[in-house]
Amino acid sequence: MTVVSRGGKVGPVASGLTLLVPFTGSPASLRGLDVALRMARSEKNSQIRAIFVVEVDRRLPLDVELPEETERGERCLSEAEEVARRYKLTCGGDILQARDAGHAVVDEAVSLGVDAVVLGVARSGREGQALDLGKTVEYVLRHAPCEVIVVRDGTPV
Repeated sequence: MTVVSRGGKVGPVASGLTLLVPFTGSPASLRGLDVALRMARSEKNSQIRAIFVVEVDRRLPLDVELPEETERGERCLSEAEEVARRYKLTCGGDILQARDAGHAVVDEAVSLGVDAVVLGVARSGREGQALDLGKTVEYVLRHAPCEVIVVRDGTPV
């Protein structure tokens, strides 16, 4: 995994929660961020870390420059920071390049020692169909060393 931009690790927290939020700017990830921010607001000294993961094709070097994806990540993280300001909170962020988003989320959760990963997922399928969480959420649920909170966006498909 390669960190492309932004920086800083989550520092020691006297009390409160440290939450990791994968953020793509989608309505579902915005809902996940909203839930994380509400949780952080209720716990003094909580910290939120948003990440944008760029999945790099295996035929390319992991540290390849991908300016369009990096720019999209910058816009997404700026949006996350703006949403956090509305809650009168701060939100740090990183753009990560990895082969697989699920692995990157788990690796970052381990690296930062977070209390929970908050994942927003899109509402999928029709009424009565099984919920398909997708490979990233499935991987994080199986491998994260912390709590994983999955928030389903209520927006109809």
